[in-house]
Amino acid sequence: MHLHWFDFLIVFVYVGGTITAGLLARSAIRGISDFLVAGRSLKTHTAVATMVSTGLGLVTVMYFAEEGFVNGFSPFILGVMATGAHIVIGKTGFLVSRLRHLRIMTVPEMYELKYSRGVRLLGGCILGLAGTLNMSLFPILGSKFVVGFTGMPESWTNPVMIALLIIVVFYTLMGGMVSVVLTDFAQFVLLTLGFFLGTFFILNHPDLGFNSIVSSLETHKGSAAFDPIGNPSFGWYFIIYFLCVSFVGIVWQPEMSRPLSTEDARVARRIFWIQGMTSAGRALVPMFWGAAAFAWTRLPSYAGAYAQDGQSAVPEMLGQILPAGAAGLLLAGMFAAFMSTHDSYLLAWSGVIVRDVISPIKAMRAGSDQQRTGDDTWGGLSSREEIYWTRAIIICLAVLLALFGIFFIDRLPETAMKFMYLTGTIYFAGTVGTVVLGLYWKKANRVGAYCALVLGATGPLNFLVMSFFPELVPEALRGFVENSNLTNFSSLILGGLGMIVGSLLTQKKYPPRHIDFSDME
Repeated sequence: MHLHWFDFLIVFVYVGGTITAGLLARSAIRGISDFLVAGRSLKTHTAVATMVSTGLGLVTVMYFAEEGFVNGFSPFILGVMATGAHIVIGKTGFLVSRLRHLRIMTVPEMYELKYSRGVRLLGGCILGLAGTLNMSLFPILGSKFVVGFTGMPESWTNPVMIALLIIVVFYTLMGGMVSVVLTDFAQFVLLTLGFFLGTFFILNHPDLGFNSIVSSLETHKGSAAFDPIGNPSFGWYFIIYFLCVSFVGIVWQPEMSRPLSTEDARVARRIFWIQGMTSAGRALVPMFWGAAAFAWTRLPSYAGAYAQDGQSAVPEMLGQILPAGAAGLLLAGMFAAFMSTHDSYLLAWSGVIVRDVISPIKAMRAGSDQQRTGDDTWGGLSSREEIYWTRAIIICLAVLLALFGIFFIDRLPETAMKFMYLTGTIYFAGTVGTVVLGLYWKKANRVGAYCALVLGATGPLNFLVMSFFPELVPEALRGFVENSNLTNFSSLILGGLGMIVGSLLTQKKYPPRHIDFSDME
């Protein structure tokens, strides 16, 4: 290991403080709304800090850095588009205001209000599956950062991953969303400082600097490193798809849980507007680090082990160029990023599985048609039972994540970022119809919702199955698993068409439910 003992001291102090905060937060949990959405009491500054921290997890740094390593500056356009979309959402309240007005804790709860309990159950299953697959890279990529940054042997990657999971699961179980909010503000500060330090020392390194990085990209990658349209990894299909997802992606449960935790819809809109202005930096800085790592591995003096590994080259570079103290602060910030995203995602997906799958199933078996009686009761489980099952599912998810990292990390069909968006589209494609049209089109009904969910999820799931088991794919279909751009783009269209066609054909037999937004703030 090439870090100073002082760097490790900084990290240990931070982790110890985080665990203490989780223990203290346990006394604040009185019901399921406290556990999942912090009692809906977040103010603007707290909600912004915790939402930015969740959006900028260590996995985000890793997959954006890999994009910079593989594709140079071309992916920079993604950060710009995300920023523009979030500012528009914050100013108009698109989707956010109406969802917050419904006083729900998970997005599929809206399906039961608008459509039926069956739609909510199917939507919860699809969201839980998509979320678990999407999160499967988080622990292993976080571990690869720690191993590469500290100079540990590569064989330590899996043990480090398990240790990190144990830490984050422990303090998430203790305090739920309350513990997340308590620690996210400190994580926000550490992340900002870590981004500044990493970028500063890259730009001022004698063998790097902006001009040297650009020159290396021009020499080894050519125009593809600067032209997102001409780059075969992107092109118009992916650009249009990403722009659409930047708007509908706000209903991704971990991200939407912050607006749903705010005190009212006005605060929910404001946090999207403010945090939207940080979206470009959260994408561009890691991408720049990735481009710098590519230039670093092409130096004649490079003697590392990751010249062809875009996931590990960045932490290896940062661990070697940062001085003592700065390295510790950055590593603490990355630990913060790891913990912030994991706790939020574990809470989000466990909450969806319990509230939108287990609880409705129990209610159906009991013959109950009750929808909601207050904030803490909805379906077949009491508030105490929901907390119990949510904690149990968190542990089960952690085990699944560890197994995926150990056995499947080497079988990804594309880059980590492409995998993340492909798995997310399993859910996103259906929300074009169920959420967007459901909230703004009066004719949306439950048949259309079923069609939207099924058609939207089919393409990405089929792509994943063929990618993970290529030996089962006929030769004539091999071309369909080489690039996910067309699959993602067409799935969004199918999700919207499924709702429109399914609803229009069944209006008389299945009249739409009306949701009143006349008194919305």
